[in-house]
Amino acid sequence: MTRRRWIVIGIAGTLVVALGCGLLAVVINRVTGPLPAATAIPPRTVSVVVTTHDIPIRSLLQPEDVMLMDVPVQLAPLEAVSDLEAAVGRITMIPLVTGETIAAHHLADPTNYVQDLAFVIDDDQVLLAFPATDLMSKLNILQPGDVVDIFVSMSAPALSAPGGSAEDERTSAFFTFDAMQQVSLTAVVIDVIPGRRSGAASSSAVSVSGGEVDIQPLPTDTPQPSDVEPEAFLLALDPQDALVLKHIIDSGGIIDIVLRAPTATVRFELSPVMADYLRDRFELVITR
Repeated sequence: MTRRRWIVIGIAGTLVVALGCGLLAVVINRVTGPLPAATAIPPRTVSVVVTTHDIPIRSLLQPEDVMLMDVPVQLAPLEAVSDLEAAVGRITMIPLVTGETIAAHHLADPTNYVQDLAFVIDDDQVLLAFPATDLMSKLNILQPGDVVDIFVSMSAPALSAPGGSAEDERTSAFFTFDAMQQVSLTAVVIDVIPGRRSGAASSSAVSVSGGEVDIQPLPTDTPQPSDVEPEAFLLALDPQDALVLKHIIDSGGIIDIVLRAPTATVRFELSPVMADYLRDRFELVITR
């Protein structure tokens, strides 16, 4: 009985020693083995606007031309556009390739009067500032993109008949004609006069510097139609047409703008109106 007990004790001791050696080996292996690989930190990304296809210079961006894409922060340009609304409706100032990130300096804003309007005219056109002095303009009806005709009334030297005298060439006739048809208003230059119709004074801030009072206007909300007065229209024209309009303006012609329907494409065949035309059309009889 004693011998069997010692055999059991010996076997148990052997198992304990073997288990201890195994645990010791595991501990040593963990201490001396290589450290586990660290979990990679996901890169920080930012949303930028990229092109969906190649886009040439001077193109008006449409919603299908751009999309948002997440890119690592370190790969995003400093002036990258991050809002689709900030890109759509703008004009490209450089050619863009598919998948290119759009930066703010790549785009021109056709609604911004600061130099960007040069990108909305063709290479063979010029931009003419046309005074808004006629009644249609003062009514504040015309908007950018409207298609209009330009009517003019003015005096011009009468053409002398063959064999006529020099005295005939010095006479002049007053007549009305259509100077331009189907002209698109590229932009409207306006003057904002807060409270003009209501008689309220515009808000202003007063600051004192060096003993002098400096009055600065406060920022105002979006102007109401009653507070807006058109000053001029910007017209993209053929250079020769621009010269014609400039001559009419400088000659003191009476100018009126007439608005067309947005879908109208017909060119009207109009006859100049003068005294002889009115007499013949209405069968006027003038007696002395």
